[in-house]
Amino acid sequence: MLTNLAAIGAKRRDPEQAVAYGKEAVALARASGSGYVARRLRGLCDEFGSLSGDHRVGELGAEIAMLSTQ
Repeated sequence: MLTNLAAIGAKRRDPEQAVAYGKEAVALARASGSGYVARRLRGLCDEFGSLSGDHRVGELGAEIAMLSTQ
């Protein structure tokens, strides 16, 4: 659900919403070790589009990338 809300924020070009829910989803993925959440987060990165230039979104993308290497 958190990744869906983050994706909605990305589609609305709302970096605050995308980052807020994205960071919560990253924390959940770390705490639970859920591969499903990690996969959904990688898919979220594809939704960022023009938001990728925002430093907060870039930092979130880096956090998501770190999940992939763990």
